[in-house]
Amino acid sequence: MTKIGRNDPCYCGSGKKYKNCHMQADNEAVRERRSWAEAGRFLRRDLLKFARDERFATAVAAAMPLYWNNFYDAETADEMSMPEALRFFDWFMYDYQVDGQRLLDSYAAERRDDLSNYQQAVLDSWLADSVTGAYELTGYDGQTLHLRDFMTGETYDIYEAGGHGSVEIGEVIIARLVPIHDQLEMSVSAAYLPAAEIADLADKLAAAKAADAETHPDAGQQDFMRRHNHLLVHHALEQAQLQGRPPVARLNPNREDVKTQKLVSKMKKRLS
Repeated sequence: MTKIGRNDPCYCGSGKKYKNCHMQADNEAVRERRSWAEAGRFLRRDLLKFARDERFATAVAAAMPLYWNNFYDAETADEMSMPEALRFFDWFMYDYQVDGQRLLDSYAAERRDDLSNYQQAVLDSWLADSVTGAYELTGYDGQTLHLRDFMTGETYDIYEAGGHGSVEIGEVIIARLVPIHDQLEMSVSAAYLPAAEIADLADKLAAAKAADAETHPDAGQQDFMRRHNHLLVHHALEQAQLQGRPPVARLNPNREDVKTQKLVSKMKKRLS
């Protein structure tokens, strides 16, 4: 859309100059969108900082092998790539329970009163509706992706600044969708399954849900996925191995951040 000058005719067709018509409302809408976006960015950073607090170190050590199907543990945690670390801590914060409670709930209990109104509103929406799932890409329009829940068939339109990236229609995105005011976004960078690696994912999830129903007969889809969405990661790791790819960054001799990892390793040796 061409930027409208202050003295240009307003786009609404009123015949007035833009500055005397819709300019103020448009500027307020821009400021509003910016406030919501900034609230989301702040919470993503602050939640990560909270999850990495020393008091949760024992829980992190227990959770990591579960999430990564033993490809990472407390000893190899510092070998995760940045996207891997962000995805793990995202899951640890939202889905893993420490002493019977999600860290997201603990964060809200401890920090909510110190947040701005925008931050509180975003946090409240994440508390109520934020589960990692598998979503088929069914189409896209620029930065809007059209997704279909792999299990339920529900459809979603989400905003993704980078567009669809290398994901093709029919492939599956593994991501947590979080609301930011009036749109859905991914909480952190997503993983994805190429079409050839979707394989028996539906059967695995159906079997897991049937087993889960034996102990949680009244559980809804969200509760089931919170307990079992790490199975999506396990499936992706398994398929990577079957395709002859390193399942995780630490097993990739050609990883892009290998120089950084070597420096980290040297620092660990000096400190030990």
